[in-house]
Amino acid sequence: MKLQGPRWQVTRACLLNKEFNDVALQVACEGLPLTGLLAELAARIGGRDLGDKHTLKASAGTLTRLWYVWDAGGRKASALMPDYRTPAHVRKLPTELAIEIQRIASAQTGGRDKDGNGIEGAGIHKELTRQWKAGQSIPGLGTWREFWARTQPGIRPPAMAPDFPWSVKTVLRNMGTRALRTMGNRGRAAATKHLPTMQRDYSKLRKCEYYTLDDAMVDLVALDVDGRVVRCCLYLLMEVSSRNIIAFLCKPVKKIVAEDVSELLCHGLQTDGYGIGVGYTTHIFFERGTTACSADAEAVLIGDGRIKVHRTGMQSGTRWIGSAKDKASGKANSKAVIESFIRNLHRRLLLLPGQVGNMYQNMPANMGIGDAQVKDPSKRTKTDLSIAAAAELLAQFKLTALAAGVDADVKLPILMLAELQQEIAKALREFSTTRGHGMQGFHQVTEAEVAPGVWKQVSTH
Repeated sequence: MKLQGPRWQVTRACLLNKEFNDVALQVACEGLPLTGLLAELAARIGGRDLGDKHTLKASAGTLTRLWYVWDAGGRKASALMPDYRTPAHVRKLPTELAIEIQRIASAQTGGRDKDGNGIEGAGIHKELTRQWKAGQSIPGLGTWREFWARTQPGIRPPAMAPDFPWSVKTVLRNMGTRALRTMGNRGRAAATKHLPTMQRDYSKLRKCEYYTLDDAMVDLVALDVDGRVVRCCLYLLMEVSSRNIIAFLCKPVKKIVAEDVSELLCHGLQTDGYGIGVGYTTHIFFERGTTACSADAEAVLIGDGRIKVHRTGMQSGTRWIGSAKDKASGKANSKAVIESFIRNLHRRLLLLPGQVGNMYQNMPANMGIGDAQVKDPSKRTKTDLSIAAAAELLAQFKLTALAAGVDADVKLPILMLAELQQEIAKALREFSTTRGHGMQGFHQVTEAEVAPGVWKQVSTH
């Protein structure tokens, strides 16, 4: 019979079985005393290496005890293997009670400790004990009187409830995984760090194998063609293996529609040096919840199977104790490569006029975005004009002059939308040609000797 168990325990059982057979033969044939033979055996094999960083612990007393276990077990190696079976007298925890323990451990509760964790095993055991002694019905057990009648038939129940039948350690073993408890106590986002993860290595990608698109608010305001101050939104197409932004569009907020995205993608896939993979599938990732390509455009893209369209994940609203769920948002880890670039792009545009920051609280006080004087010109005065209001007045003056055939040379305090688009294009070109990016593959430059002593950089794609 093949022995089941850790390798070092199997080695121990086989070794002792062989030695005990030799000892039994000497006792039967030569009449030697068992005690002396086992003492001699202990001195000879004690400390022997069993593998897996285990050594044989074999004193005379231990070998004597194991001898009788081996003899009673039919003198087989299997008798020397550990028996992990639960003894018959130990009660098995009912399934219903195990489910109740997990429910309490993963319940949404405001009683978290200083580390933000929910109720602990001792607390669950204390609560179950309270219910038990109060005569309440517990799932899988019933009341303590009902439990006594089932487990102690014919014996009169005591006047007071006996101890709860299971210990704190048993409760701990049945609380469920840390991820399960954290998900119930604090929500899915908090449980993520306790779940299995994988590491992406973008340096192994082939050219044009992976495209990703994302939108982002620009930390700038600009003047639209009608002279009004607008917040702008970027939509970017990145070829991930090279980290190049091969196409982008910049328009006022809420002006980007599905047709714009389709044109952006069409233009990007026709850019020189790019396209779709030859001999392998091209994957395009859109962010779920934002403007993406239309269903008709997606059907055209995946027509012959050479392109696959994906949607990145969304975080459902994070649940916090005592308050409503947070607003759902895109998972940053689904598109981290382009998210990190967008933050880099904002830094490259910091010296441009019209900065409003990434939050309302970070906006300069004199910018005036959202003020009534920007929305209603009749409320503007000469003394309280904000930068945005002054920019709109100057832009309206310039547009009126152009309509009359006069090119008014007016310096505007905020960029026109077309100028902002040019600055973004310039920043993208500089990024793509800059060495030393802190990304996979950007620290490597491949050169070839095109002539004796003449080296020239070559593309690795």
